[in-house]
Amino acid sequence: MKKGTKPVLLALVPILACGLVLVPMFAMAQATTPITLKFVFFTPVNNPLHSQYIKKEYLDKINSLAKGRLIIEVKGGPEVVPPPNLGKAVKNGVIDMAVIPNALIEDLIPGVGVTHMSPFTAAEERKNGVYEAINKLYEKEGLFYLGRGEATEHGFFWMFLNKPVEKPADFKGLKLGGTTSFLGIYKALGAAAVTISIPEYHTALERGVVDGIITTGHVSKTAGLHSVTKYVVQPGLWRSSVTLTVNLAKWNKIPPDLQKMMIDEMAAFEIKFSPHELEQRKLILKELNEAGVKTLTLSPEVAKWYVDTATEGAWKYAQERQSGDIIPKMRKLFTKK
Repeated sequence: MKKGTKPVLLALVPILACGLVLVPMFAMAQATTPITLKFVFFTPVNNPLHSQYIKKEYLDKINSLAKGRLIIEVKGGPEVVPPPNLGKAVKNGVIDMAVIPNALIEDLIPGVGVTHMSPFTAAEERKNGVYEAINKLYEKEGLFYLGRGEATEHGFFWMFLNKPVEKPADFKGLKLGGTTSFLGIYKALGAAAVTISIPEYHTALERGVVDGIITTGHVSKTAGLHSVTKYVVQPGLWRSSVTLTVNLAKWNKIPPDLQKMMIDEMAAFEIKFSPHELEQRKLILKELNEAGVKTLTLSPEVAKWYVDTATEGAWKYAQERQSGDIIPKMRKLFTKK
């Protein structure tokens, strides 16, 4: 050994030892760094049905169970990302996760705009292959389908009218307004379809621009339709299409045990949400009646005609908007054996 080498080596010993300690410490720090999911609602954060209930019963629970390994960070609602842009924002990684209606992302994921016509409950969809089939459509477009953000019972959408209806002929010639999702239904019923956005519902009914619209009881409450509507038709139509959507690349970075926990808790949330929403729906109908809005309950024969005709119109309109065989495939998926 050359003269002076030994002191140099001795000097390196504490440095090397320090390095050996720092390497596992650095690895541990890396392993304990939490995964953060930036989250946005399509409704205002103070919305009691969507935002507040989902935050309390799902998001906060995930944050608690993850014990700091994963954090869902709520950034806000439409003021952060406008609802029509929400799907693209999740897909492009601008945000990581969102509550969003499938109707707003069918331009990204062809076919998912018809999920509101599913005859199955969310729990049934997880058992009969529907959930997996929908998720495959999502994954093709760089998204992960966590589940139904509003796992509702049937009858979610109501028709609000200022003219009474009793038989099929009464629907013919009515001017019915709403988003493009309902145009096919109106045509099938024999009514004139008028495209209006949700913020215009109150004014359009008040001024007689339309004779009625189809929307949810929850929207009717926030839009104040009780003061500009005479009738609400029963039965209602279909289910909600609102989902919890995650950026696929971000989802794949989540450890498998946390992924399983999020999926399991989502399934449990869907079961819990259904009776909660149904109770809220009944309360809204009661409030409408107390405000002077009469319930028009169609006879069993007319009710069947109404639901069947509206459903056929919706499927036909979906086929007109989507080329190829995706809509027939979705209809087969949503057909009870």
